Amino acid sequence: MFIPDYIILSVSDLLNKAKFKARRGLNELDKIFVPFVNKRFLSLSNAQVDQLFELFEIDDVSLADMIIYKKMDYPIELKEIFEEIFEFYSEI
Repeated sequence: MFIPDYIILSVSDLLNKAKFKARRGLNELDKIFVPFVNKRFLSLSNAQVDQLFELFEIDDVSLADMIIYKKMDYPIELKEIFEEIFEFYSEI
């Protein structure tokens, strides 16, 4: 039997990790990511969850430029999650 060398997190653990990572250094991003995680996390696909955690590794200034100010293009490999966030951001 194959046992991976990493721990598989439960959905609850992933949600808690996402809630923690959603808290950013910029209040403007907190106002987007915290409600997004609270309202949409459980409906995201596995690929979108992976992308969300990749997105959380981007620095705050770059994220603000991509999401709020539209000064930078987002990484194309994270297209799916950025589209979800843009849709959510347009609703709030």
